[in-house]
Amino acid sequence: MESMAEKREFLRADISVFLTEENCDAMTLARATDISERGIHYIMPLGPVPREPESLFIEFCLPDDLVPVRAGGRVVSDLSQERTTGRAIEFTRLSSRDAERIRRYVGRRKRAELMESLRQEHLLN
Repeated sequence: MESMAEKREFLRADISVFLTEENCDAMTLARATDISERGIHYIMPLGPVPREPESLFIEFCLPDDLVPVRAGGRVVSDLSQERTTGRAIEFTRLSSRDAERIRRYVGRRKRAELMESLRQEHLLN
């Protein structure tokens, strides 16, 4: 059986930024946990959050970047736990400029993770 990482076409990276989700019913503040050029996963506090809206808009800033990313998306996963709701969306509207900014961010994060892994391996040997 293939792992989830093997099925993914785009690299994902951890991210910890706040974002706003807006749909026809409400605007919600959430915390992003990982991102790729294709989509983003985030955590929302439990509450009156509409389930799986047909389309939504999100806005967030990448770390160390003051220009917000604005994207349209569709929900691909919605999982409620005890005190939070995790939601993954696939971008349906994302400018090529914002896609490139996300691609560069993910590349930088992956390089940093690789360098840290190599450093840790070197320290163990």
